[in-house]
Amino acid sequence: MTVEITNVVGSGDLGVELDVEAVEADLSTPYSEYDPSNYHGLYVRLEEDGPLITIYRSGKYIISGCSSKELLHETNEAFQRLLADLDVIEENAQIGFTIQNVVCTAMLDEPVSLNALTIGLGLEVTEYEPEQFPGLVYRPAEIGAVLLVFANGKMVITGAKNVETAESAYKNLQSKVHALV
Repeated sequence: MTVEITNVVGSGDLGVELDVEAVEADLSTPYSEYDPSNYHGLYVRLEEDGPLITIYRSGKYIISGCSSKELLHETNEAFQRLLADLDVIEENAQIGFTIQNVVCTAMLDEPVSLNALTIGLGLEVTEYEPEQFPGLVYRPAEIGAVLLVFANGKMVITGAKNVETAESAYKNLQSKVHALV
């Protein structure tokens, strides 16, 4: 099995302070929610089941729930067009926007003993407390990602800035598991 993207998260900065309540009132989408007693960010979806955009008073925002980098960038562009139409930002404003996290899933060839894997990988780079969480948390120092490994061989790779890093993390762990068997 290959590494599959499940979520791509990006963040940006509009470069302007926002009256979040006014932005919500001006939005033409029925898929927004602002409840400052619950959370200080404005939640917006451009479509009913679309990615979630969280907007803050500072002008910073986060887009999550995208199944690909392309969808993340399309959502960001549509969001910026919407804000330009509302005169919140200039039409062709240069917005700093970056991918923050690519979350992927993958599968090892077979089920694994998480106790043995914890010892084999080293206690300094692993956390395994089955009473608190059913998976092993592996933080390899040489790779910019965290792997959550489950006894059935399924894994979640998070913290990667791109798919290549997630794939590298998967291959790294896969080779170490094969070496331990």
